[in-house]
Amino acid sequence: MAQAILKQVKAVLFDLFDTLLLIRKNSGDFNEKCVRNVYVFLNKRGINVSYEDFRRAYSEARRQIYEKIGGKLEEPHFSVRISLTLLKLGYNYEPSSCLARGAAEAYMEEFSHYVYLDDDAIPVLCELRTNGYKTGIISNFAIPEGAHKLITSYRLKDLLDTIIISGEANRRKPSPEIFNLALKELGIKASEAIFVGDTPDIDIRGAKNAGMKTILIKRDEAKIDSGEDIPDFTIRSLKEILRILNKT
Repeated sequence: MAQAILKQVKAVLFDLFDTLLLIRKNSGDFNEKCVRNVYVFLNKRGINVSYEDFRRAYSEARRQIYEKIGGKLEEPHFSVRISLTLLKLGYNYEPSSCLARGAAEAYMEEFSHYVYLDDDAIPVLCELRTNGYKTGIISNFAIPEGAHKLITSYRLKDLLDTIIISGEANRRKPSPEIFNLALKELGIKASEAIFVGDTPDIDIRGAKNAGMKTILIKRDEAKIDSGEDIPDFTIRSLKEILRILNKT
C-alpha cells in the first residue's frame, strides 16, 4: 500500500528550521538573546526604556497579536510586533518604518548565530532533484527576508523549486492554505507531494489536512506519543528519505 502511494510522489517539501537548518541545542534561551539584540538596536536609536519594560511590552504585544489572529492562522511580519511594542512604550512607528524593519534585522543578526546546516540537507536535495523530484520549503517564520537570506547563504536556494515563508504568505502551518500555495506553485496535486517536518501538531497535521503524505523527522530516540499526529513515515535522519522513496 505504501509503495503504491509513494509511486505518485512528484515533490518532496520540507520544513526549514530543525529540519534542513538546525538550531543549536546548547545555546540556552537563544530567543531571549535575539530579543535583547532587538532592544540594543532600538536603544541606540533613541528608544530610552529599560530592558525590563521593553521585554514586558514585547511579550504583551506578541500575546495580543497571536490571540487576535490565532484561529485564522495568520502570520504578520515581525515588524508588526515591534510596532505594537513601541506603541505600548509611547513611541509611534509604523511596521513599515526603518526602525521596525531594522529591529527585525537585529533579531535575525543574533538568530543566525544559532543556526547551522544539517549535514545531509544538500546531498539529499541534490539526489532528489537528480531523481526527478521537485523540492521546496514551507516554513513558519515571521521574518521572511531573514529566512530567505539563510536559505541563500547555506546554498539551498538553487536546490529548491518553491519557498513559502509564513511571514510573506500571511498564513502559517498547520493551515492547509500555506501548503496549497506551494502545491499551486509546483503545479501538482496534494496526493503527489510528501512533506518532511519535525513538529507533529504543526507540520504533520497541516500537511495531512492539505492531503499530503508526511514524514516526521525525530533525531532523538523518543517514541511518538499516542496523542500526537501520526505521520506516514518516521525517520531519524534526512538521508532516510531516499531509502523510503527508493522502495517504490
